[in-house]
Amino acid sequence: MGLLTQFTLLLWKNFTLRKRQKVRLVVELLWPLFLFLILVWVRTTSQPFHKGQCHYPNKAMPSAGVLPWLQGMICTMDNPCLSHPTLGETPGQVNNFNNTILAGILIELQTLVKTRPAVAALQSLADDADRLAALSQSDPGTAPAVTLRTILRDDQDFSAHLTDDLSVPAPVVQSLMSAQVTLGPMTGITTPSDLRGVLCEGKGLDRYILFGSRAEKEAFQNVSCSLSPLQLINTQRVLLQNLDGGKLLSEVPAALGRNGTGPPALMVGLARDFLPLFEQAVRLQNSVAFGAARELDFGKDPVGSLGQLICDRDLSGSNNRSASVRSGGLMGITGMAAGNSSDAFCQVLVATMENTPGLRYIWSAFKPLLQGKVLYTPDTPAARRLIKEANATFDALGRLRELVDLWDELGPRVWDFFQDSPRVNALRMLLKNPLFAALVDQRLNGTGWTAELLANFLYNGPPEERPSGMPPYDWRNVYNATTEVLTLLSNFLGVSGGCTSAAAAAAAVAAAHNELGVCLDLNKFVAVPTEGLLVAKAQELLENHTYWAGIVFENLGPDASEAPPHVKYKIRMDIDEVEGTKKLKDRLWVPGAGDSAFNDLRYMLGGFAYLQDMMDHGIIKAQTSEAPPLGVYAQQMPYPCYVDDGFIQGISGMLPMMLVLAFMYTVCMSIKSLVLEKELRLKEVLRAVGIQNAALWAASFTENLVLLTVPCALISVMVKVSGDVPEGETQSIGCGTTTVCGILEVRNADSKNGANANKHAGPLI
Repeated sequence: MGLLTQFTLLLWKNFTLRKRQKVRLVVELLWPLFLFLILVWVRTTSQPFHKGQCHYPNKAMPSAGVLPWLQGMICTMDNPCLSHPTLGETPGQVNNFNNTILAGILIELQTLVKTRPAVAALQSLADDADRLAALSQSDPGTAPAVTLRTILRDDQDFSAHLTDDLSVPAPVVQSLMSAQVTLGPMTGITTPSDLRGVLCEGKGLDRYILFGSRAEKEAFQNVSCSLSPLQLINTQRVLLQNLDGGKLLSEVPAALGRNGTGPPALMVGLARDFLPLFEQAVRLQNSVAFGAARELDFGKDPVGSLGQLICDRDLSGSNNRSASVRSGGLMGITGMAAGNSSDAFCQVLVATMENTPGLRYIWSAFKPLLQGKVLYTPDTPAARRLIKEANATFDALGRLRELVDLWDELGPRVWDFFQDSPRVNALRMLLKNPLFAALVDQRLNGTGWTAELLANFLYNGPPEERPSGMPPYDWRNVYNATTEVLTLLSNFLGVSGGCTSAAAAAAAVAAAHNELGVCLDLNKFVAVPTEGLLVAKAQELLENHTYWAGIVFENLGPDASEAPPHVKYKIRMDIDEVEGTKKLKDRLWVPGAGDSAFNDLRYMLGGFAYLQDMMDHGIIKAQTSEAPPLGVYAQQMPYPCYVDDGFIQGISGMLPMMLVLAFMYTVCMSIKSLVLEKELRLKEVLRAVGIQNAALWAASFTENLVLLTVPCALISVMVKVSGDVPEGETQSIGCGTTTVCGILEVRNADSKNGANANKHAGPLI
């Protein structure tokens, strides 16, 4: 009997036995499916998440400037993941915040200040206002006069209004159009109630209008007396609307001569100087940056408004921990800023930060940077020089504090200037002049401003006496808001900083240990004699989280006044504020970037990178006597897109165990059959009748391979149909499962061969 016939008969025998053991066969086929069916059900509760590419905004170092540094710390505190390249990744640009509202305002102000015509016009405006204020007290009888017709627009409808709407006789209209109008500084009617007294009763009419004859004057008065006060007011309004500013500015110098220096000439000069300057101010106010700033509401949402101003995004919604902070607590702090001292303000601010659950963790991270000390050793002239250069960033903040404190001296002067200075009073007087007001209205047409609104802004009387219909807002509101903001900034900045010598180190450390009334401590650097004392004082500061870092210069001599060409230093920080060094990488790799601001970016959050940048640039400046022209930005590498599958990550460690459990019954029953076969000596019987060993091995291998392949194939189909492996191919899954079955079968066959060897060796022992 051939080998193939033996193999066929053995397969028939084995599968016949399997058919007779139906329960065993069903369990061997369905048990693996049952276990993987559980995994498929668990899979439905955790779907994969397709994570797009991540671009991260860069972090400005202190060398990039105070404003970019503060914007980088505040705006990128949570290290957001962006699906598109940031502005800082654009070739030729590194700052991500050039398009913010604050940056736009600063650019607009810088452009205005650097504009020479604006500065010259401001000086000319001040000179004209001074001369006009002096001449306003002089005799107005020398004021020149111009013909009314020559200063009206070509398409004027003033005469038609008199003829058609008021039924004024044509001769009276012609005499009025040919009359001479005087242009003194007090020209015009200050209040509507004076119109009837001047035009009808003739009280001072000659100061304003000069007719060709007495008869023409009497005819004009008779017509004026027949009109109601409302008609007179409307007539005045129509006249002002029909004035031509260009003709007025050309007629006045012609009436005065080339070198006229009277009040009308000064009024025209003041208009020429004031209107372009005010147009610049209106352009500034109507700019995109100032328009966006006006839409911010610090009263209802201070955190969100601050984020829009500095970062061009809402900070209150970017972090769940800060979302719980609303306007109540912060407005309570800002409300007491104007009346309380810096210590009281900062005590309330610090207490609010520490007692607010949403801010406590953030405050604990930033407290060392705001209130912490930087200890350095040794205390030598060379070290002090290096620290002085490194402290340039906090020196800039100290100068900002000094500028803010100047408001205490300049503020009252600004108030007195707008309240009762001759220049502003002269401007108020001109705005009451109908001719000057008409010029202003024509030049400001389309800007949203009028002479009436400008006069209301310069109003300095009691609020209850403000003209009706005017908005309750003037220069005093701007002054009070500016004072409040500067007071808040002054209270936050605290005292100006610098470098503290070793003699004052103990007092500085003790003050930092007990002081809670400083929002931002600018006196950062404190000298200590030795590294041992630095460690001891650092431990004292760590008790209340006011220790930032320690700097140890390793190659500075005890009495060295100059630093060596190669300065060696080390930065000693609290171990909780920097990255841990216990491991180089995670034991199990999972996809995803290390972009957690509080766990993966400890060198940024703890201030190590900022301090290193300050020290490096300070050493460069001390060695070369020149500041490095370029600032430093730290850029995290973008991370590509990937599939974040928590189920696969979780099952990766359990899958070997699941495979063992799935095929454990099949393997155990195969071993049981093998042992029973050896006990009954069936193989010896088959060999006695001529069955070859190769046929026995091939039949056993084929039987177990089929029994393992069928459930593996069903598992592959189930996994593919259920979508558990969306990126996998059916051929790959089937090949993988078949390979597993083959490995299990080879191991099973090896165990049988080992048992055969033991059986043959038994009688020899």
